[in-house]
Amino acid sequence: MTTYQNKIICTVDFSSASDSVVRYAGGICSRDTELTLLYVAPAEKNHVRWLRKHLHEFSRYSDMLSQSTVNAIFTVLYGDPATEILVYAKEHDADMILLGSHGTTAIARLLVGSTAETVMRQAQCPVVILKMPINNVKALQEKVQNYTHQDNN
Repeated sequence: MTTYQNKIICTVDFSSASDSVVRYAGGICSRDTELTLLYVAPAEKNHVRWLRKHLHEFSRYSDMLSQSTVNAIFTVLYGDPATEILVYAKEHDADMILLGSHGTTAIARLLVGSTAETVMRQAQCPVVILKMPINNVKALQEKVQNYTHQDNN
């Protein structure tokens, strides 16, 4: 028996890990799928200031999905990421939530993975966590080390 996911929420943070999740989502979605790309920004009073930047970032994802037949919706919410993702998923009867992860250490899990873990534990639909390939993480760490080394000289 094959089940189809009609409403998928793909959480993004505009990182390279999110790029991978968006590409994955575009690949698994059918023509009838409603794919919501959801970004949750920190709560602050001046939303308008950041909205233009968020819309620009979403245009990259629109380009990535242009070859697929998916019906994409771009959404920005403000507040605690885990809470906002869970509430949005429940209110929109999501069939699946896709999250990206790029943490490889316990400290990274505490800083980054707590959102994914909270969503995974509390969501009322399946949650898929896509881990960024370790080669990409190592390359990113090397870039940071090289950049830090250049600053110290």
